[in-house]
Amino acid sequence: MNEVQRIRPAPVVKEVRVRASADRAFSVFAEDFGKWWPKSHSVNSSPMANAVVEPRAGGRFYEIGEDGSECEWGVVREYVPGERLVIGWKLDADWQFDADFEVPVTVTFTPDGDHTLVRLEHGELQRYGERAAEVANSVASDGGWPGLLAAYAALVDRD
Repeated sequence: MNEVQRIRPAPVVKEVRVRASADRAFSVFAEDFGKWWPKSHSVNSSPMANAVVEPRAGGRFYEIGEDGSECEWGVVREYVPGERLVIGWKLDADWQFDADFEVPVTVTFTPDGDHTLVRLEHGELQRYGERAAEVANSVASDGGWPGLLAAYAALVDRD
């Protein structure tokens, strides 16, 4: 037996601790998504006006351009207020929507005294194939999840 072993890239995991209850931390993350997501992180040809997480499993995850156009980013797989949000991320390695492609982005909210630990995991990176390391490096960079979570935390902590 000569099996080829494939090394799966580790998921990108980032955490931030915010000064809010788990319910509020979740609400700001999901319901106010377009308030903290930077307009520069757009895949639409029109400048971004808003980014939306629909509040239910099976809901859409998408952006709205200033011209009213919509660009899909994925689908909401789990929506448990105050606890867990799972997005089926359907953006490929070129940041283009692909209905046949999906990796999970899981966000959990764990109470920690008068704070909440928000943990984000961008998983199953092996699905990006030969570009898995490139995508992992991108989403783990300052312009990726660390910077995005910092923008999110700034909004939570400001209010």
